[in-house]
Amino acid sequence: MFDRFQGADYVYSQYICKTVCQQVYNYQECGCIDPLQWAARSIILPGTNTIILAPLCDSSNTCYLQAMQTLINSDSLWQKYCSHCTQECSIVDFIVKPSSVAAPPEWFMDDIKMFVENSGVPVPTNWSTTWRTEILANYLGVDILSESYQIESFEQEATLDAVQVISNVGGHTGLWIGISFLSLMELVEMLYRLARYHLHLIRVPVRNN
Repeated sequence: MFDRFQGADYVYSQYICKTVCQQVYNYQECGCIDPLQWAARSIILPGTNTIILAPLCDSSNTCYLQAMQTLINSDSLWQKYCSHCTQECSIVDFIVKPSSVAAPPEWFMDDIKMFVENSGVPVPTNWSTTWRTEILANYLGVDILSESYQIESFEQEATLDAVQVISNVGGHTGLWIGISFLSLMELVEMLYRLARYHLHLIRVPVRNN
């Protein structure tokens, strides 16, 4: 692929890497690739060094869409086909030149016409002859792309549970104050004996009277 554009400045892109690895999986599962990513037709199958110019899937064939969802939702398949698509070490900003293109593409016109006619959208009286002009004048195409297909989940878990908290409190009090569970029980026993002794002293005079 690099030989086709002499003198071009190439840089690694995680997005392009993921697009190519998805195309590889689509080709192995469906025998064709995503037609919307027609620029990424040059692929290399795993375990080979031969560049294949993969054919584009027909727009009515949903195999590539199902294969793409399967790849994205499977961690094992993603590690097998796209594990090398790491994040960029640095970000290079290129000069952006705004451009526009006619929308929708020609191959999508019939689908839009069918959608408009079946959705109840008001159409002009001469729709049957001017539907192409009407679509080109009123259609707006918006592409929404995700920055990354990988999701980072951050979870917080307690380092100490209730038993460990009690153990740490007991250990620190025993270390710094000299208090242990046994000494606390001895203190309770001493208070009980003192209370019982004073109660006995009170009862003896009452009995003598």
